[in-house]
Amino acid sequence: MSLLYLWRRIHPGRNPLARLSDRIEGVILLGGVLAALLGVPLAAAAGSEAYATMMARSALETATRHSTTAFLLEDAPPARIGVDGTPSMETARVPARWALADGTVQEGLATADLGATAGDGVTVWLDESEAVVAPPVMPLDATSTGVGVGVGVWLIAATVLASGYLIALRLLNRARRAAWDRDWERFGQDSRP
Repeated sequence: MSLLYLWRRIHPGRNPLARLSDRIEGVILLGGVLAALLGVPLAAAAGSEAYATMMARSALETATRHSTTAFLLEDAPPARIGVDGTPSMETARVPARWALADGTVQEGLATADLGATAGDGVTVWLDESEAVVAPPVMPLDATSTGVGVGVGVWLIAATVLASGYLIALRLLNRARRAAWDRDWERFGQDSRP
């Protein structure tokens, strides 16, 4: 689709064949494009807010969680090999043992790659009460969340605008067909003897 064609859809100009419905369609299309462009800063603000929230969570979790090395007490299930010959990146929960800061030993389930063997060391994250928790949110996670939210918000808005345009276009085309039918009927009556 060329820019000239798009411009003619938006602005039929002084074309004597342009109907009122063509001009309405152009206004709706132009309004949709402008709304989509104005939605970019709003989507960026939503993404920025999501990024700031995730960064605050990252700071809190980094300050209240620490890692230690746990040693597996059992073998993890065997690794699966994909069709292309590469091993699976799946993990499993396996019994493990680790030392706490006060020197005591704790046992529990740790996440290990498939195929890990007993005695292998894996990283375990602990909170202030020495309970096993998920790793803290990293700044890269916050960045990807912010970008994802911003792009997602804009895509949803653009989809809603495009759907609105297509619905309006369908209604306008229905009105155009009805006008054509009336004109043909009138033409048929005028041409009768």
